[in-house]
Amino acid sequence: MKILLLSLILGLVWATEPQPDQDASQISGDWNTLYVASTNPEKTSENGTLKPYLRSITFENGKSKIIFTFFIKVNGKCRASSAEGRKIAPNVYEIDYSGKNEFHIDHVSKNSMIVYDINVDEEGKKSIITALNGKGKKAEEQDLKKFKELTRKKGIPEENIVNVIETDDCPTQ
Repeated sequence: MKILLLSLILGLVWATEPQPDQDASQISGDWNTLYVASTNPEKTSENGTLKPYLRSITFENGKSKIIFTFFIKVNGKCRASSAEGRKIAPNVYEIDYSGKNEFHIDHVSKNSMIVYDINVDEEGKKSIITALNGKGKKAEEQDLKKFKELTRKKGIPEENIVNVIETDDCPTQ
């Protein structure tokens, strides 16, 4: 019984260990939003403030500051935008954009980045958003699978997933 209890405690400690910080060179550069999902679908629908057409991510001050360059569509027109955040933990950034955001980098591979964001808008409504970003315009099957797993884990129904790349006609930069 003591061994079982010790195993449980060690498992919980390991699960709550902070994940190692992602290598900035893997994250910095050009990106495209491929898919997004939200607990609040209006945020990621057409004209939604949290349906970005991501173009690039850069870092300043080591990795203590992250900068996103993207477009948002308003009434079918692409509007250039950017947002800056400050690092608050490994792979976690606090960003003021369309409310307060806690942006988490969950997984990075050679061609994709899977993230989630906890947004509390100006009215105090909390939304959880997941996104699959790619270096190209197509998701690899294993990345899409990981994105869907994270989306389910965050309590977002699969029917809330939006294929962003299908409507991305915004400029490349």
